[in-house]
Amino acid sequence: DDPDAQRRLEQAIGKDYHVITAGERLDKIAKDFVKHYADGWESGKAMFVCIDKITCVRMHALIEKYWTEHIHALTAEKNKIGDDQELAQRVRQLKWMGKTRFAVVVSEEQGEVERFKKWGLDITPHRKLIKEGWEIPGEKKRLDMESAFKQTDHPFRVAIVCAMWLTGFDVPNLGTLYLDKPLRAHTLMQAIARANRVAEGKTNGLIVDYCGILK
Repeated sequence: DDPDAQRRLEQAIGKDYHVITAGERLDKIAKDFVKHYADGWESGKAMFVCIDKITCVRMHALIEKYWTEHIHALTAEKNKIGDDQELAQRVRQLKWMGKTRFAVVVSEEQGEVERFKKWGLDITPHRKLIKEGWEIPGEKKRLDMESAFKQTDHPFRVAIVCAMWLTGFDVPNLGTLYLDKPLRAHTLMQAIARANRVAEGKTNGLIVDYCGILK
C-alpha cells in the first residue's frame, strides 16, 4: 500500500521490469497460458503471479481475450471430430471453458483509480468483485473470493495475483502455479508451496516458470 512501492520495485530489478511488462511479451505469455491451461483443463485451479498490480489487470484482459478466441477455435474443430469418445471429451472441455472465470486479486491502495486510468485501465470492476465476491444463483448473499477459489466445483478457477495469496493461503486443489514475477528465497518457496498441497485425485502440483527463476 506504500505509494512508493512501485518506484522501488522498478529500481530494484532495473531493466528487467520493462522487459517483463512489455506488451508483446505479455501478449505471448497470455496466449501460452490459455493453451496450456485449456489443454490441462482437468488439472484443478490455477494461480497466475504477475510482477505488479497494473500487470495483473493487463494480463486479465489478455487472458479473457485469448480464452474466448480459443473457445471459438476448439468449437470449429469439434465439428471435424469423427471419434465419439474424443467428441464427448471435447464437449466436456468446452463446457468447462465456457464456465471458467478469472479474477484479479490485489490489495487496495489510495488513489488506485487514477493510477490505473493513466495506463488506460479500470480497476473499479475488479475492486468491486474483490470486495463483494461472486453471485450465488438464486440467493441474495454472495460468496467471497477466498471461499469461491477454495471450492473445487466453483467456476472461479484462475486467480491473477502479485502479492496477495502468495503466502499462507492454502488451496489444496490448486494444480498449477504460473510464475511471471522474479521471486527468491523464502517468498519463492512459499509461492511454490501453494501448488504443493495434497488433494483427492491430485498427483502433483505443476510450476510453470515464465521468468527464468528455475535457471
